[in-house]
Amino acid sequence: MEFQKIFKSEFINGLISKLSRNESSGLYLKESFSFPDSAVLPNLRIPASAKIKLLLPDSKSNYDFENSVLLFNGCKSLTPTESTDGRLWTYLAHMDFWEYMQKRWPVENKSEDKRGEFILEHWFLNPPNAVNLTRRHGISALWWGAYMTYDSERENPFELTQELFSMLDYASTLISGSQGRNKDFTHAILEFVIENKKLFSNYKEARARLLMRKVNYSGGYKILPSLSKIEIKKICDTYKNDLEKVLS
Repeated sequence: MEFQKIFKSEFINGLISKLSRNESSGLYLKESFSFPDSAVLPNLRIPASAKIKLLLPDSKSNYDFENSVLLFNGCKSLTPTESTDGRLWTYLAHMDFWEYMQKRWPVENKSEDKRGEFILEHWFLNPPNAVNLTRRHGISALWWGAYMTYDSERENPFELTQELFSMLDYASTLISGSQGRNKDFTHAILEFVIENKKLFSNYKEARARLLMRKVNYSGGYKILPSLSKIEIKKICDTYKNDLEKVLS
């Protein structure tokens, strides 16, 4: 059996050190990323996945939703614990999905003094916290987006995933927050938006942002992770009048 390759920590730390000094950013303008064989080891807990071909961003779309589904389906054997390993995502960003990363997070668009910081943010998990895993890293954010929203009981199991990637505020406010790491909470918010199409037909971004803020505020006096999805959506219902007043 073949196992998933990952970069060694020492190799990653060396890259991070150079990029922190804004050195070696030129490597990320090349057609491929080269490294010594000694920089890699197999993770014996993760079977090697079939080759995944992500859609390359173009003038029409970044295809984040589509690529999230492709990556999740291709890496179904990953567990949440294994999926917090920065060595895995760093390897995938530099190897399997190098061309995608260059298209999705183009380094050449940044001024030279900002390139190191930009690369560290999207190619590395330093540290592997919730914000970096679900929002900043170019590959892990795709997998975690699908993992947190996949629902096998829905007619379209990726319906909530599609809603998640329809708006940037979800990634920055919902799943990267402490409440958002609870699946029932994330599903409840996304389902509420989908089920109230008329309410969110106008000023969707502002209204969804207010909803997430209001419900998170409720978490100050309610233990949201202990509530069911239905109970969380009932809390959302209490804020409908406030949401209707958002007109910009």
